Amino acid sequence: MSFVLNNRYGNVLLLAFLALFFLASGCVSTQNGTGSSANIQGNNLTIKGKVQKISLEEGVMIIAPRKGDRVTVKFTEQTAVKGGSLKEIVRFLPVRVIYNVEGGENIAVSIELLPQGSCG
Repeated sequence: MSFVLNNRYGNVLLLAFLALFFLASGCVSTQNGTGSSANIQGNNLTIKGKVQKISLEEGVMIIAPRKGDRVTVKFTEQTAVKGGSLKEIVRFLPVRVIYNVEGGENIAVSIELLPQGSCG
């Protein structure tokens, strides 16, 4: 009888540990899995991923989502940045970018800097 009781508590502790691990790692997402790297909101597209390359001089950023193709986005100093500034964006930083397609180019409307450990 005590073995069954200990085993039940062991399972509960294991589940609690795993839940805390995934929450602490930032890998729990509230987005529904659409299977696409970009979500459409009105006329805007949204991509969440990690910065692979950024050039402040050229105003270009390449973002690699968890799944799907990399997306190149252009930005200016007037692009809204949440959670920091353009100068704080570095390689492998998780970001969420809202952008429009204009003349065949992806133009950033806003860039949100996400906490390290987020599953971009």
